[in-house]
Amino acid sequence: MRIINKKYLLVILLVGILTGVIVLKPKEEVKLDNVVLKQEVNNKTFAMYKEDTENNYVPVTENKFPDMYVLNIEKSKCVDNNGNELNGVLSYENDKVTITSGNTTYCYLYFDKSLGLEIKETNPNKLSTDQIRGSMYRFQGQQNENVNNYICFGTSDIDKCTKDPDHHMYRIIGIEVETGRVKVIKKEALDQTYQWYKDYDHDIKFPESDIYKAISGEDFLENSTYVPDGWENKISDNTWTYGDMLSNNTLGASQTGEGLYQTETGQKATQWYNPATEETPNAQSAVVGYEGSKYKDQKVYYTKGNGNWTEKFEGKVSLMYLHDYHYSVSDEANCQYDASNYTICKTGWMHLSQNDQSAPSENEWTMSRNGWNSWTGYFDGLYVDSAGYPWTAGLTGYLSMRPVFYIDASQTLQGGIGTLENPFIIQE
Repeated sequence: MRIINKKYLLVILLVGILTGVIVLKPKEEVKLDNVVLKQEVNNKTFAMYKEDTENNYVPVTENKFPDMYVLNIEKSKCVDNNGNELNGVLSYENDKVTITSGNTTYCYLYFDKSLGLEIKETNPNKLSTDQIRGSMYRFQGQQNENVNNYICFGTSDIDKCTKDPDHHMYRIIGIEVETGRVKVIKKEALDQTYQWYKDYDHDIKFPESDIYKAISGEDFLENSTYVPDGWENKISDNTWTYGDMLSNNTLGASQTGEGLYQTETGQKATQWYNPATEETPNAQSAVVGYEGSKYKDQKVYYTKGNGNWTEKFEGKVSLMYLHDYHYSVSDEANCQYDASNYTICKTGWMHLSQNDQSAPSENEWTMSRNGWNSWTGYFDGLYVDSAGYPWTAGLTGYLSMRPVFYIDASQTLQGGIGTLENPFIIQE
């Protein structure tokens, strides 16, 4: 059984010499001896092993936790100087592996394949693994190009899933390269339309919005028809970023999400601003990559020259980022209204029209908001239009929603090849 789904860089930290407590915290790098695969800290020795393609465990040669693997806390063990296994010595909490016995001499850490790695190894059509895009390997392409990213959630019965896609069929946005988590979006919209908020006179942030309350409550996350008993634990906790667009600009064109930079003329926002590097990239591939990024782990960051904020919240479920939408087409896709080829975004695999012909609204909310709109005199949210481009809507508008979340990396692939008829299935 897989228990731990965090596997970043490894640091071995001595917390208390007198108590003999050692904490392994996967955040910072520490060199391991790549020859004998051991690391000694306070007379404690560690060795790491990972599952290979033949389901055998082989030594880890990197000086870090292996990417796209999960720590098997049940198989991992520590022994004393005489080789006797020490029960209850290893524990995990808050991204830390803790060794609590001063008698520990040697520890063996075993890593299993993540769900994301298992899916990647099936070589699904249109999964782009040539480079990392926004921390993930992403599915990219047109709907007619047979994008094999269908996955079932809420059931391990393929017949139940394919016969009831409204409740169980999802599509994979991408696979996180470090963690092996799988980011998914519901294939079909929820059965009703939703308002961002009851009026457009208040500046309502996404975590405070009615649409977030709906998807994180009884309309989805707490609804057993979508998330049956026990399946909520298969959804990974996540830190989501959110923010608003710029005020006092013209509608539409280049408004794609958090991090926009308002031009000095006050016209439409055509650049993004990265507060960590003070760069304003214009390339579409760079633009979409900045949305939702956690710049230097800042808790709060803001756009250049104005008071708009991009913030974080903890939660299991959200809506799509617009950079997810752009990347689902290609690296350089420009879905904006003033782009000559925005219609390619409508025919991309992620667009609502390619997944739900009977959606309650042809337009769907994203998690981005526009903030105060000086043209209309009220607050806007940002949505994906039925024609394929992003646009703004008053908070009182009724639009469709498709929940987005991460399936925990510790889940196991049961079968499937990612097609609509034979989707990926995870174990109950």
